[in-house]
Amino acid sequence: MSEYIIEINEQNLTETLQRSQDIPLVITFYAPSHQQSMEFLAVLERYADNYQGQFILAKVNCETEQMIAAQFRIQALPTTYLFKDGSPLDAFPGALDEETLRQRLSAILPKEEEIKFNQALDLLAVENYNDALPLLKEAWELSDQKNSDIALLYAETYIAMKRTEPAQEILNKIPLQDRDSRWQGLQAQIELLIKAADTPEIQQLQEDYRKSPTAEIALKLAIQLHQANRNEEALELLFSILKTDLGAENGEVKKEFLSILSAIGNSDPITNKYRRLLYSILY
Repeated sequence: MSEYIIEINEQNLTETLQRSQDIPLVITFYAPSHQQSMEFLAVLERYADNYQGQFILAKVNCETEQMIAAQFRIQALPTTYLFKDGSPLDAFPGALDEETLRQRLSAILPKEEEIKFNQALDLLAVENYNDALPLLKEAWELSDQKNSDIALLYAETYIAMKRTEPAQEILNKIPLQDRDSRWQGLQAQIELLIKAADTPEIQQLQEDYRKSPTAEIALKLAIQLHQANRNEEALELLFSILKTDLGAENGEVKKEFLSILSAIGNSDPITNKYRRLLYSILY
């Protein structure tokens, strides 16, 4: 039997109900001699396995646990209770079709963005930023980019990787009313990282390019910008060359442009923007 599926008896009833303060709990009443309740129990067991610990399924055999059935005033089989935060949230007699069951369970289960957010938190606890980023991206998009807690952690993860541009883009999308002290702190970290990334080499190449805006200098400058995690500046610079000459520097400009896109990955908000821009001049 799965660790998320337990049999209820008088000895573990109180402990099981207390666990619902921390994790959603489904209690279903059945009897081995009652076919419909057994069939519905099988559906619930499958859901408990599929949801992998997002809720606990507690089964009460009314033939052996008559005191518990009486305590819950069970009059029909199956009967199912849904608990969340230590309190009963819903109850229904009879078997439900799967679509209706999913709707009822959604009242106690975490939203998909919350699941991905928590998975990302576990990865960040061991500093696995690369695997956390796509989860945070999905979580933020699932919330229609309205959950500022997700957005702040998403930006914070980029900052930990010293990637200021996507972090800034995310922070810019957070509503004014949610720009609290944490938002201000992340903004300050970005400003410090930008100052640290403005190396003498970059400053000299920028001056050289201002005086002589050639593809050769642009390529050298873009490489330095990329190494300093100033990827959007690098891509914008290279794209300005590619717009007029796709084969600039014997194809090296286009090659570096694609290399930067590959290096920053699909989870970076600027990747799709510059891929679309490149496609607009390729086709």
